[in-house]
Amino acid sequence: MKRNVLVVVFGAVVVIAVPAFADHTRAMPADSTTESSLDIELKLGPRSFRLGGRLFGGEGYAGGAWLNGEARRDGFSLDGRVERGGKAHHFRFDADLDEWARRVLRWPGVTDL
Repeated sequence: MKRNVLVVVFGAVVVIAVPAFADHTRAMPADSTTESSLDIELKLGPRSFRLGGRLFGGEGYAGGAWLNGEARRDGFSLDGRVERGGKAHHFRFDADLDEWARRVLRWPGVTDL
């Protein structure tokens, strides 16, 4: 289970870092004095994590994203938010692995050994 959480955390870091990297590598005019900064926060708990980031540009807050994950006895859940251009998009994903396993074991032909 820890391996799955680490894979999800790594994927979230890539999803957050790639757009920020693309913004930094974009060609800018020679007379531009725009400065930007990226604020990244990672909190790890015994059964949960929070990964977030905010991007600040020359005009202030440019956008951000965060991802929360929690491992439960019967599965895990992820929820997050992405903000950019004054718009925010939320998502939530709940995986009940205990129920999934019960359905697989009741599937015809699986338990006929």
